Amino acid sequence: MQRFLKKKRNKVLSFFFLFLLTSCGNNVIPEVPAGPDGAAEGALLEGREIWGTHCASCHGPSGQGGRGAKLNDGEIFKSYSDPEAMITVINNGKGQGMPAFNSKLTLSETEAVIRYIREILN
Repeated sequence: MQRFLKKKRNKVLSFFFLFLLTSCGNNVIPEVPAGPDGAAEGALLEGREIWGTHCASCHGPSGQGGRGAKLNDGEIFKSYSDPEAMITVINNGKGQGMPAFNSKLTLSETEAVIRYIREILN
């Protein structure tokens, strides 16, 4: 019986350490770099804040994907060459996974997060 419990404990510990290793990825939301004047642009800082509040939980802190689509690999420019199309998706949602944010974000906030996605995450 003790042998069985020891094997069970070892399996549980192995699973726990594997979980820790895989969950230690990049969990930092990328910073907005300073511009030529030494200050970060306000709209991009606002976009970063909105990203952290509304987007990162599904799309990952650095846009690496998760429950939501991967947004940091440049594919966003192929799918949405025009930022206006991204406004439509953010406002209205898409399919069963992407919720609508039209009641949570103003147009300027939506534009700010789109700039953050396109200019900082990509």
